[in-house]
Amino acid sequence: MIRPVGIRSGAALMAGALLLAACDVGSVAMWPWVGTEEVAETEVDPNAPPPPPPPINPVDPLDPATLPEPETIPNPGGNPGAPEAGTPFAEAPVNETIPISDTIPPVSADTGQPVDMPPPVEEPGLPGQPVPADPAPADPAPADPAPAPEPARPAFLYFASGSLEPGSGTGSAETAALVPDMAFPIKDAPAFPQSQVYRFGGGVKGGDQCDVRNFTAPWRDNFCENRSTTATTPFCTRTGVHLGQDIRVGTPEGCKVERSTKAAERSRYAVVAVEDGIVSNVGSYSITLRADSGGRIYRYLHLNMKMLKVATGQAVKKGDIVGYVSNDFGGTPTTLHLHFEIKLNTAESGWQYAPPYASLVAAYQRRESNLGEMVEANVTVATAPR
Repeated sequence: MIRPVGIRSGAALMAGALLLAACDVGSVAMWPWVGTEEVAETEVDPNAPPPPPPPINPVDPLDPATLPEPETIPNPGGNPGAPEAGTPFAEAPVNETIPISDTIPPVSADTGQPVDMPPPVEEPGLPGQPVPADPAPADPAPADPAPAPEPARPAFLYFASGSLEPGSGTGSAETAALVPDMAFPIKDAPAFPQSQVYRFGGGVKGGDQCDVRNFTAPWRDNFCENRSTTATTPFCTRTGVHLGQDIRVGTPEGCKVERSTKAAERSRYAVVAVEDGIVSNVGSYSITLRADSGGRIYRYLHLNMKMLKVATGQAVKKGDIVGYVSNDFGGTPTTLHLHFEIKLNTAESGWQYAPPYASLVAAYQRRESNLGEMVEANVTVATAPR
């Protein structure tokens, strides 16, 4: 069993900070320029047995013949209060007084040299992606000796576990990969764990959620991030924290396409089961997966709740598609992202929310067959516009 860390000294809250958005259990997103609406989310008793399978029309996501049209499972209770075109999320002016971590180039933690990551690309053929023309045949040329292979480029850059955005709180002292064998929850698209509040497009930073800088920044932990909730866990030093990891997905171009697509029709970025298990609950904007291995529960928030691939009581295998990234949160706005949570049955405190960031790093390294590159935390942060 994993033992939660001891209490550490917390950082003081940023002076004059706005009320922060939250996508935790029982909380509501508070954005300074839009109204809010609370959406009730069903709590799951971790000690209760899994519910029985749906009694009528059982479905198997791996057998298209059992799936209702359009090969999704109806969820009448999904995303209540949202307008037909999807949850609105208005762009706000960028607050340049709020620092972010990539206003100066990241530096490798190993070599001390500056490193960068080009904007991500997606496979041709996705909606909104141009399909390249067949290249013209090249003229034959004399064979040259094969050049020496270049060193493998990092597939992603990442800050260490517990290193949060400047001014956003104190991260967890637990930096181990607590679930070292899970799959990455995004099937195959580029992914960027990072704050959805303190970066571009968030309720504190403002700006455009599809800003290219969100898709070239190193990964950032945001477990224990300051939020306007009463949520707590022994893995964090204070009450009122973010209890999962937010993951931005795709590319700037894909973000713009999905933003303009009706919420009920978003299916660009697939989300998968990270372990074999049972879907123990389908809520209004979340699904819960209880792992067969025992002692682990996962929650996925903000999927397209009208295009799920799973139902309550359904068994899934590691890697099965369970749904698609969206921003479903009832009538309350949030950015396009996946909020991912891990609950562990700890020795001293029972079921507790645990930091997922290190486990996600390890899972992405396996998915990409690439270790990525850790970068040093930026101490000096510029505040001038870029």
